[in-house]
This record gives sequence, C-alpha cells and structure tokens, in this order.
Amino acid sequence: MTTQLAYFDFDGSRGLDCRLALALAGVAFEDDRVARADWPARKPTMPFGAMPVLTVDGKQLAQANAILVYVGRTNGLHPTDPWEAAQHEALMASVEDLRAKVPGKAATDDETRAAREAFAAGWLTAWAKTVEGAIEGPFVSGAAPQVVDVKLYVILRSLASGTYDHIPASFLDAYPKARGLFEAVDALPAIRGWFAPKA
Repeated sequence: MTTQLAYFDFDGSRGLDCRLALALAGVAFEDDRVARADWPARKPTMPFGAMPVLTVDGKQLAQANAILVYVGRTNGLHPTDPWEAAQHEALMASVEDLRAKVPGKAATDDETRAAREAFAAGWLTAWAKTVEGAIEGPFVSGAAPQVVDVKLYVILRSLASGTYDHIPASFLDAYPKARGLFEAVDALPAIRGWFAPKA
C-alpha cells in the first residue's frame, strides 16, 4: 500500500492534524509538501480544490476530518461505538469552527485586539468549557490517544504558543483537562519523533 498526504509546506492547521495522525498510527507515508508557488498548478488536481488530500493506492480522499476518521478507523484510533465516534467527530468539527471564527487582522492593531479579545472572552471561552467537559483524561476517552486528541492538540498548540495575536498563551490555564490533553499528546513518542530534527 502506498500512502501520500498533500498539504502546504508548513507544520500547522489541517495538514498537521493529518500528518500527526498518520505518525501516531505508524503509517509510512510520503509527505507531499506543496510550495505556495506550485499551488495554482496543483489546485485543479485536488478534490474540492483544497488540501489536505490523502492518496492511498491512487485513490484520493479530501477534507481533514474525513482523513482523520479514515486513519482512525483503519488503525484503531477512532471509537467503534457509533455514539462515541459521533461525539469525537463533533469535537473535530468544533475545531474547524474555531479556525473559521478567529477574527482576522483588522485595519489597525487596536481593532484586531478588540475583536480577538471579545472572541476570547465569548465564543472561545464557551468552546473551551465544552471541550473541557468532554475530556475524560488525560485523553478524550481516557488512557488511549485517538485521532480526536491529535486534532485538539494541534489547535491547543496554537493557543498555547500565542499564535493568535491578542489571545494570550495563558488562555489554557483555566482549563486543566485541555492543558493536560495537550501535554499528554505532546509527550507521545510518535509526536515527539515527528518534531525531532530530521537528519
């Protein structure tokens, strides 16, 4: 079986979700990192004209959450119980909601600050409380990591690192289970191995 994942050449967002899930699953794959300059030529070859795209033995699968569920189901990293699986998929969808709702840069830094501080105090706080309540600990379903934990890890990593201007890196301090999940995923050998310097 040959496996390839296509995404832009940076370690973040939906591409990192999928790369880390494949790494956690122990799946050998070609990491097809697409340069921005090459994207216009590649875009027509991609389902929905977007990435990430997983190619397995010549067959393409688009959309990050669909890729995560496939990787999870085929590698024991997604619940077999339909209700539990749906709950995990709802959490993954909520991460996409968060990415879509973070206010972009405004005309001035003051306007950006105001919009993002309001977002953090409102929508993001409600999201974090819901996620906190869904985590059994240390991972969503207890002791074993699954693809939902990887998805949450990537967005929590962005929050914890201060990626978003005017949303403080200390935001997660109020949510010990979410911070614990972030730290537990970060400590997994497969995740550490992914970020280790490549020879």
